[in-house]
Amino acid sequence: MRTKKVKPPHKKYEYTLGLSLEHDRIFKKNYILFRFNTTKVFLTFRYILNIETQVNGNTIFFNIAGFRAPTGDLSNPGLAEYEYKFYDFKFTDYLIIIGRKDVGSIKFKMKMHKAKKAAISISSIPKHSFIEISV
Repeated sequence: MRTKKVKPPHKKYEYTLGLSLEHDRIFKKNYILFRFNTTKVFLTFRYILNIETQVNGNTIFFNIAGFRAPTGDLSNPGLAEYEYKFYDFKFTDYLIIIGRKDVGSIKFKMKMHKAKKAAISISSIPKHSFIEISV
């Protein structure tokens, strides 16, 4: 008798995006950290997300192009990750566009505030999205 293959439960999002205001001690500057992760855990490698980034004025565009393998020899399971540090930001509104070749793109607004506790706020998040956004 054959056994059934067990499929993992379907996840609502394929990626997560964490936004935070951080401080670089070397450059002595604040920056906005965009941290992308997959929701899928890879068993053989901790892949690196291949994301192309463009900044045009108040628009920041991220294009998720795929994965690339890490350069280490040892196997290390985990999520695929990518981090982008945006140093020269202003306290204003930004339009964030995240694109994927086979799905399309999503847009949302990010506003920078001078208050340290709630420095980043997001709005206009689409209801149907492939990425979960958190601050």
